[in-house]
Amino acid sequence: MVELLREDDRDRMVAYLERYLLRSVPMDGLAIAALCETHAPFPTAEWCWTADVAAAVEMLSLPVLRARWGGLADGLTDFLLAMGTGPLLLRRVTGPACVVENDDPRAFAITTATHEYRGDLSRGVLRQAVRGGPARREVHHTGHLVEFRLGRRRHCLDVEDSIVDCGLEQHPEGVLLFHESLLKVSSGLLRKTEQVVGRLRYEYWIDLQDPRLLMSVVLRAEPGLTLEDVRLTTAVDEFSGEENRPVLRAGLVRERRPRFVPFSGSAVTTLHEGPVELVSLIEEAPPGAANGLHLRPLSPEALLSVKAQTRSGRLHWLLSRYACPSLAGGAEFRVHEARLLTAGSLIAALPSYAGVLHDPSALSGRDAGLTADHGTALNAVATQVLLASTGAYALPPERLNMLRDWYDRHLDGLFTAMAEGDTLLPGRTYLRSLAFTLLSLEAMHRATGEPRYEAALAHGLDLLLSLRRPDETGGAFADLGQSAYLDCHAAAMLALARLALRRQDPRLAPALRQAMGAIRVGTIKVPLESGVHSLDTPFVRSRRADGRWEDDGGFWSFKLGLLMRALAALRVAHQAGAVPLEGGELMRLQTLQDISLRQLRARLRPFGETLEALTSPLAGEGNAATQPAVLLGLMEADAAIAGLDSAASAVS
Repeated sequence: MVELLREDDRDRMVAYLERYLLRSVPMDGLAIAALCETHAPFPTAEWCWTADVAAAVEMLSLPVLRARWGGLADGLTDFLLAMGTGPLLLRRVTGPACVVENDDPRAFAITTATHEYRGDLSRGVLRQAVRGGPARREVHHTGHLVEFRLGRRRHCLDVEDSIVDCGLEQHPEGVLLFHESLLKVSSGLLRKTEQVVGRLRYEYWIDLQDPRLLMSVVLRAEPGLTLEDVRLTTAVDEFSGEENRPVLRAGLVRERRPRFVPFSGSAVTTLHEGPVELVSLIEEAPPGAANGLHLRPLSPEALLSVKAQTRSGRLHWLLSRYACPSLAGGAEFRVHEARLLTAGSLIAALPSYAGVLHDPSALSGRDAGLTADHGTALNAVATQVLLASTGAYALPPERLNMLRDWYDRHLDGLFTAMAEGDTLLPGRTYLRSLAFTLLSLEAMHRATGEPRYEAALAHGLDLLLSLRRPDETGGAFADLGQSAYLDCHAAAMLALARLALRRQDPRLAPALRQAMGAIRVGTIKVPLESGVHSLDTPFVRSRRADGRWEDDGGFWSFKLGLLMRALAALRVAHQAGAVPLEGGELMRLQTLQDISLRQLRARLRPFGETLEALTSPLAGEGNAATQPAVLLGLMEADAAIAGLDSAASAVS
């Protein structure tokens, strides 16, 4: 199969990225090249995503493009390196923002660059979610208690039940939320009377530039009395509401040493006693999609204990208890805590979260969440290492060493997060990312000959092959417990086709034939906000729990681009004799390519002097996720990479 784009059209598609999406973002005191989301006037248009840049970097790493666009490739690679300077490969860069959409304390709504806040302060309700997260989860910063002894009697009061005042204050640097409780207890032996014993104020600071939620709690005892054995608490409630994404363990950091406490049963247990640097609560999910809440006591000397209430082994309520032995009338007891909610969280990097909570300036505009597409970024770097090692072009030795160090760090972090002991868990795997991770491992093994890359590749391949559904449930590759998606299925096919060219594994050819057979062609219904759109497209399907079929096809252009790339790689594998296809299979392959190509061509439009791939058949704009995926689908990218010989000696 020949390339499907003329050279001038190919270059016009690359020029679109440079002319309309290229940005210079400040990070760590440097101006670094990045790609913004889109040129269209959307609220998120200027966000710069790691996954989008990574796809463009892989594309620009091809020798046929690097000759002209090498400077752009290196600049965008610098962005990837900057997004992963430590153990965390962060997901995006955003500018500062803090917009109060509703200033009513009883129904407030606030949006920052990274988070959304909603709630009713008159009831002590503050809900937080990540903007643009792969799996939305609202965290409830509520459920607080206060404990003390007055005379001989001990009291435990619900903070939310005694709120008498609340408010929202807007400042140039951010927003202050508060609620204040009047604490009353019953006194007297024969005639019970209510006695006011103190005022308790909770404050939540939402900053324009800081992704942390800063909590302050202050208790002021009423004059003329003394409160003994005071316990102020900061809580998080309703964690058990997400049945498919439970929190099954707590991560704790003390003196920079992490440890993990698994949850069990249904009880209230003490997780930790004394000071602690970090408490992390991370969902049981793939690292790039796992929401995580990270808490750092800023008054560690007062922290008495951290307790958890569990329901059937799942976290429901977390309570940090701060102690004051005695509080005289008119005196105050204050505690402070920093909280960070991340979409995409790495259990292997707890000290990094403690560091961000201590000093968020290290983020320098980066979102603290983990990218969902580790594999795309790993493959973008590995492709450069491979092509440089084969002599396709030259990279300075120090640059190669930097790329390899970065690659190894993030590969190790990803595999650690996906594993339990020596086993990679399907529930912690994102199929599309896994497929590109396998491509990266194949490239690194070819480039270096190091056995550890081969071992990781074999381990990951076993996991990938286990994710194909039986024919009676659609036959597609899909994540555990999730619907089948055309892009994930195509990514699995791409990885298998590339691996089949150099790997003697009898499982690969049958898996590829079955995967191609799982792609259907027909009309599917695409639900949109404006109604249902009918689309003739290649699609994959999966059976839902209620027995009905769920279809996913090529409405989004990046999915068709990835499918085109996978089909081209399968044709290369057939022509090389690695995956022999029979006449009917070749006809099916050609049909799928023809339909996909026809749809993609209809979505290309001139834009200025460039060529833009629209995100869907109904869209009026392209974006940084679509353009590289479509362009790679229309080029012979994988034939070029697969045709290069290994030269392990070229990389030290």
